[in-house]
Amino acid sequence: MPVPPSHDPADPWLYPVTAPGADPWTEPVGDLAPVYALPSVLTSTGTGTGTGTGAGALDDAAMGERVARIRGWLPPVDPAVFGCFLGQLATHLDPFTEADPVGVLVTLLAAAGVHMGPGPHVVVGGFERHPLLTWPIVVGPTGTGRKGTGYNVAKALLSHAIPEFVADNVHSGLSSGEGLASVFATDDTPGKGKPRLLPEHDVRLLAYEPEWASVMARMKREGNTLSATLRAAWEGGNLSTLNVDARTARQSHVGIVAHITPTEFRDRVSSTDMAGGTYNRFLPIAVAQSKFLPAPDPIDPTTLLQFGAALSDRLAAASRLDALTLDPDAAQLWRRLYVDFSAAADGDGDGVLAQFTSRAVPNCLRIAATYAALDRTDHITTTHLTAAAALVRYSIDSARVVLRPNDDLVKLLTHIREHGPQGCTREQARDAFQRNKSAADVGRLLDHLVTAGQVTATSRPPAGGRGRPATVFTATTPRG
Repeated sequence: MPVPPSHDPADPWLYPVTAPGADPWTEPVGDLAPVYALPSVLTSTGTGTGTGTGAGALDDAAMGERVARIRGWLPPVDPAVFGCFLGQLATHLDPFTEADPVGVLVTLLAAAGVHMGPGPHVVVGGFERHPLLTWPIVVGPTGTGRKGTGYNVAKALLSHAIPEFVADNVHSGLSSGEGLASVFATDDTPGKGKPRLLPEHDVRLLAYEPEWASVMARMKREGNTLSATLRAAWEGGNLSTLNVDARTARQSHVGIVAHITPTEFRDRVSSTDMAGGTYNRFLPIAVAQSKFLPAPDPIDPTTLLQFGAALSDRLAAASRLDALTLDPDAAQLWRRLYVDFSAAADGDGDGVLAQFTSRAVPNCLRIAATYAALDRTDHITTTHLTAAAALVRYSIDSARVVLRPNDDLVKLLTHIREHGPQGCTREQARDAFQRNKSAADVGRLLDHLVTAGQVTATSRPPAGGRGRPATVFTATTPRG
């Protein structure tokens, strides 16, 4: 176990909970510091090279344009997504990797929820007990999605924080419901059968599935019960089977981190799959390469050790919690979010999209409770809810762009980003399509981007002060 570093008041996100010398188990949690850093993908071109002049500037420009194209299909990221402890870990690690920081965040989120165990929980609707499990399905193109890179970044940190868990409780190979239930079976005859996958009396399993398309194919086979077993696992608890290979598995705590490409997901999922209720338990997260780092600077090992120690300390405290509840201010915010997410679940009239996002409400509360637990408190605050809601909104937007790809929108957004902070006019926007689209068609696309918050429209005075002002469209996130 790494040795916790000394309290550093200059880094309030890593050590915001107690003052030096205070008892970390009894001291109340203070207010979290505001977000003071954001991933470079939200604040710069993120090219990672060059000095700003000469050949270096040309390289930066070329790589910036390339990253803009790679990320053109993604929905915008609300900076509030990173307004939590795990978000700030992803922020600190961001300069050293080409991975999407949102992908790093959700991998840490899934691992943290599993490591806490089945004790910490939140009650939804008065009767439904929800464990703090979040199942991200990370969606990105092969190569440029950097999905595996994001997992490796998170794993490196987790290996410093909870090395035994990473070695013993993270596995791949979901294939059948019976196989998953057998991991938690308690009715095996000693000395017979396969060796136990998890440590004795441990019910925590994080399934890392980098080829989720293969798992989807297995679930479609006749007689395969994996879908039904996963639905039970998301609820937490009993995975016992009553078939010819009956097993007793009364307790489980299963997390999943799944990776897939947008095309594979669209090709393999059907409306029947969505209606079955398995996929609405997942949190779809669209990712892409965040920057070019041809020769990245390695992170200081001491820094990584400190991050790991901070995470380890918080996870140990979180695992001791039981029920988490909303404080009064958060309860008021939750009433508004409950209505918002319930309305968002209609999927804009798209039945498949509606099914995919229909569990936004419990997912939001689970995530907020996880953030609270990592702050060593059983009270969910508005800070925790705000960060959780921003991530859930991003997941809804991710589902939309995965299931409803619009190449014209991607092309137009990339074109606007390439114009930089000066933006482009409606006429210049038509150049994205070599002027083969009518002004009316381009106008509808521009309206969509403005409504989605990906582009802002401002009025520019005419040159020379005469004539009508021109409307200028500027991307809300910079190139790259």
